[in-house]
Amino acid sequence: MRRFPLGTILIVLTTVVLPTSRAFGQFRPRPVSNELPHFGVGVKLGTLGVGVQVGTALTARVNLRGGANFLTYNDSVTEDGVTYNGTLRLRSVEAKLDLFVAGGFRVTPGFLLYNDNSVSAIVAVPGGQSFTLGGTRYFSSAANPITGTAAITLNRTAPTLGIGFGNLLPRSGRHFSVSTDLGVVFQGSPQFALGLAGSTCAPNFTGCVPINTFPGATASIQSEQQKISDDLKPFKYYPELSVTFGWSQTSSRSSAPGRGPRSFFGRASTKLSWPSSSTAERI
Repeated sequence: MRRFPLGTILIVLTTVVLPTSRAFGQFRPRPVSNELPHFGVGVKLGTLGVGVQVGTALTARVNLRGGANFLTYNDSVTEDGVTYNGTLRLRSVEAKLDLFVAGGFRVTPGFLLYNDNSVSAIVAVPGGQSFTLGGTRYFSSAANPITGTAAITLNRTAPTLGIGFGNLLPRSGRHFSVSTDLGVVFQGSPQFALGLAGSTCAPNFTGCVPINTFPGATASIQSEQQKISDDLKPFKYYPELSVTFGWSQTSSRSSAPGRGPRSFFGRASTKLSWPSSSTAERI
């Protein structure tokens, strides 16, 4: 049997086995981000108006969000012979805390730090027509028709509570997201105010006098205010429905299993580190 010299065997091991081991040693699993998203921004469409959202991640399962909402809408309605040409103004500033329960499902308490949602209206009754205030019938003067203003106001601040699905700051490393919210704004009972000017007349449109001096008219106006305020009471719980299209900034720093952080002297640690369960679970 032929015997190979020891030197020949060492040369073969050096030229074949060692390069192969280096090739395997260079394998690195896909890097996994260990940092929370720092910043997210989104456009929100919902029952509070059109708004802008910004947010940041506080922990693996908690986000802090804030934003502002705006909307203006004009419409008119006629009630008991009185025409209200109204303007709905939605203006609010909010802060919310997203508490993720499972996956993308979350509970979201919050607060309207500034609530300027309101309705204002120009009131008019054409001359020569009748109208009703507080159950009493009046007649608008043709020479000096009934006019006035009306307004619906709310509490300046209000707590909110809701649920939602989706994350403005995805933990998966995605930049874009879509999230939805369903909740309630505890804004208190809306208050209705009504002020009228012009003249009212007898049923045959004679003897017209300013409505504020007409016997019983002031009590009728107050009664009408109370009636409409009572009709608006269910809106003390205002529904909040919205969808948000977001973009978030993800960290460019990542750690790869098998490669530890570089030391002060530029030497890489060889300690193996695999993603924790909190990192692997994406929301």
